[in-house]
Order: sequence, then C-alpha cells, then structure tokens
Amino acid sequence: MKAYEQAEEEFKQFIEFGNIFDKATRRYLVYYLQHKVQPAAALESHRYNSPQYDYLKESLDTVFADDKLLKVASGNLSLSKQIIHDTLQWMRKSQQEINRDNPCQEEFKRLQSWKDRPLQIYADTWYHLTNFLKETYTREEIDISFYEKYFDDIFRDKAKFLESIKNQQEKLPIDILLDDLLMQWEKLLIAKSLQYEMQEMVRKQDEYAKLLYAKVEEYENMMELIAPFAQEVGRFWDMSRGLWKQTNFDVLHRYAELLKNEKSIRELADLLGRMREAQTEIEEQLYEYTISKASWKGSIEQKTEIGGIHESDDLNYVLPSEMAMLSDAVTETAFYKKYVEKGLLTFQYQGRESVSGEGTATDKREITRRKEKGPFIICVDASASMEGLPEHVAKVLCFAILKMAAGEGRRCYLISFSTGLQVINLLELETSLDQVVKFLSMTFNGGTDIHPPMYEALNMLQTRDYKEADVLMISDFIMYEMREDLMKKIKQEQRRGTRFHSLTVSTESNASIVELFDNYWIYHPENKEIARQLAEDLRKID
Repeated sequence: MKAYEQAEEEFKQFIEFGNIFDKATRRYLVYYLQHKVQPAAALESHRYNSPQYDYLKESLDTVFADDKLLKVASGNLSLSKQIIHDTLQWMRKSQQEINRDNPCQEEFKRLQSWKDRPLQIYADTWYHLTNFLKETYTREEIDISFYEKYFDDIFRDKAKFLESIKNQQEKLPIDILLDDLLMQWEKLLIAKSLQYEMQEMVRKQDEYAKLLYAKVEEYENMMELIAPFAQEVGRFWDMSRGLWKQTNFDVLHRYAELLKNEKSIRELADLLGRMREAQTEIEEQLYEYTISKASWKGSIEQKTEIGGIHESDDLNYVLPSEMAMLSDAVTETAFYKKYVEKGLLTFQYQGRESVSGEGTATDKREITRRKEKGPFIICVDASASMEGLPEHVAKVLCFAILKMAAGEGRRCYLISFSTGLQVINLLELETSLDQVVKFLSMTFNGGTDIHPPMYEALNMLQTRDYKEADVLMISDFIMYEMREDLMKKIKQEQRRGTRFHSLTVSTESNASIVELFDNYWIYHPENKEIARQLAEDLRKID
C-alpha cells in the first residue's frame, strides 16, 4: 500500500467527516502532514490549489520547522501518527473557532440577502446597498458612483421600470450590472475574511507551536525518565492532558536517584520480580475429531456383471430359452402370458458402489501455554510511625517495584493506608503516573489499621486481573491484633496458593501479626546480608 493510501485509511474519519473545508482539502492536508512528519513519505504528484489550503500550508510549514520535533517524530511511526492526529484536531478546532468569531459572517449574510432579492425590490432599496458599500470599502476598492448614477436613472420612474420587466425572459442590462456589483463585493469580502482567518491562524499557530514544542521537551524528559518503566514511551504523548508540572519530573528524578544508591532495595525488587516470572503450564484439553470410512455395497443400479436369474418383463435381458417360445404358434401365447405377468426368466445384472460415512469421536490432548508474569498487590503503611527512614525505604521500594512491574508489563495494585485508603491500579502506567507522583510526594501521618488494606487486597484477589497476585505489606507493624475473621480469610488464600510477604522497617513489630505471612523480612540499611538472606528465602519457595 502506498504511503498516501495508508494515510487516507488511517485518517479516514477526518477526511470523510472533518466538518471543515471540503473533502479534497482535508485529504490533501492529511497527505501534506504525513510528508512533513515523515519526509520519506512521498507527497502526491499533483499540486492542490485552494486559498484555504495555501494559508494552512504556510501555517503548517511554520509549525513543523522545528528540528527537534521532526527528529522525535521521524524515529517513531506511532508517535508520528499521533502528532498528525493532534494537528488535525487543532486545525479543526481552530477553524471552527475562527469561523464562529469571524466578523465577516454578518456581511456574508447581508450579501446573500441581496443576491436573493428580486428586481422589483431593488427599485425601492438599491440606495441601501450603495450606501453600505461606500461606508465599508474605499473608492479604490470599489467605485460606487458609477452604479449610483445608473441605478438612479433606471429606478427613478418606478412604474415605468416595473412595466419594462414584465414578461421578460432574457437577462436585462440591470441584471448584468447588479451581478457585477455583487461579484465585486463578494471578492472583497472573501479577501477580507481570508485575511482575518490568516491573522487568527497565525496567532493560533503560535499558541499550538508553543504547546507542541513544550510537549516535545516533555517527551524527551519522559524518554529519559520513564524508559526504565516501559518500553513504549510513546504512550505518554497526550496533547489533551496538557503539560506535566516540573515538580512531577523533580519527584520522579529524585526517587530514580535514590534508587541508584539503594542497592539492597533494588535487589529486593528484582528478587520479588523473579518469584512470579512467566512460566509454562500444561493443560489437558478435550477435543473432537471426525472419522471418515468408505466401503463397497452391491447395487442393482450399477449393471456391470451378471449376478443371477430372476423373473421380470425386461425383454433386453430375457433368456434365449424364453425367446425360443416365439418360434412356435403353440408356445407363443405362453410367452405373451409370462410377459404380461412379468414372469419371463431374465438375467439379473448387478454392480458395486462406494459408500462413505462420517462419525465423530472425542479424545484428550495436552497443550502448553505461557503464563503471564504474576501481578503484585502492595500495601504500604503511611501512618505517622513510619516517618523518617521507614517512609524513605517504603517509597523507594514501591518506586522500584512499580518500575519493575511497568517495565515487564505486569499488573500492580498499590494500597497506601493509615486511617484511610488510597489506591493506584497500575494497569496502564500512562494513566496512573500522576497518582504515583502524588503517592511519592505525600506525607505519612495518621494511625495504623491493618484491616482495611488487607480486606482491599483480599477483594482484589477475587478479580480476574489479580487472582494470581502476590501480596506484599511494607510496614513497621506497630499495630494491634488482627481480627479472627481476617486471619481465616488470609489462610484460605494461602491454601489456594497466594503468597503473603511482609517487609518490616522497624525492630518493634507485632510478632503475632508478622508471623501470619509466608515470608517476612526486617529491613535495616546497616544489614549487609539482607539481600543474601532474601535471596535464600525466595529460592526456597520458587
């Protein structure tokens, strides 16, 4: 498929229903934009001529003169397509706003009303037209004095004029003169309207270019910052959401730097990731198949060989001994009697035909499929007792796990809790990144209640997306006892195969709660053996 044909298919909706300009202009704008964003895409050989297209082309040339924008777009086809889509949306919105606010709209309506006016009405109203044109345009633009003199002469005697146009079929000189005047007016009005549109488009083009270039800067920052999170950073290009605040970048940069310095936390996130690496599973599947059989059976329809003798009235196969009865007058009557009664001895021919049949049977087979990498549910204690080093460790570890999960396409559900809950469902990072920043920027305060986050985690384990998730709780575990009903539900999930892990960032944890978890670790930055111990524990359960 040629490049311009592919572009027409991808932007078919805009070309067909763009609601601005005409279809030919919309189509060529798509081709031209594709050529600007992806210069390798050849432009159609013919030149499209349109006043509207000319000033739009000039605006597009200005917008896409930025080398950085072209460099970012040229290396990413999906991003190029998105930029074209955003630009078409901007053009459509801008043109609609320009048309709506165009001060020439009222004058266009006035012009149309004069075009639709019959000659009889001109006899009483012509001076309104000439006065308006004199007030609106200079003598250099249109000389009204000639038309005034002519109209005054012909319309002075109204009765005589009305009589002269009765039953007239051909075009009169006055018709030709009025058409000429209205055509000059229309040309001036179109030029004036186009001038307004061009000025407005230049203004809007500057606004759009400013936003577009800022978006390119943001995108490059995203590529540097979020590439560790996800391979396809093009997903983060969204003109409709506006620009990110610099503070958002600052927060992510800060935690990226912190993570570089926390080797043990990086290793912990990596080890947690390996616990639910993609595995293969063998599944038994019932399937149905068809059995086809072919056999031969005798058929009297297939007369290929003699199979015996029988009685019939078939003279073609009658035996010679029967035919001999016709040679004597005495036996001839007996022959006819046997013929009528179908009692003549005749040869019986037969043959074979192939008969096929089908049947179905059911059997079992094993199929091997690759399981998705396991998701995570992370519960983070955001109470006041976590302030300081525990808060730092919890946030950096969450940042590391979110980065690992997003980079590997794994689902991750973050629950931060104190006296209330805040959740981030990291199914699509591009729609959740603002919430991640909010979590990293929040201040830990309030009391500790383990029940709401654990019930939330248990509810998520019943959903399709998180039914095979591991649950990790990061807390100082300075809290009261756990209710009996909650402990029972956790044990039920453990019997089902769910693993509950805890990371304690305190030496004063409630041992009775911590011991409910399958694995529990105590994090302390001075403990150089933490990563080794974690690795040993994780290998035991892999």
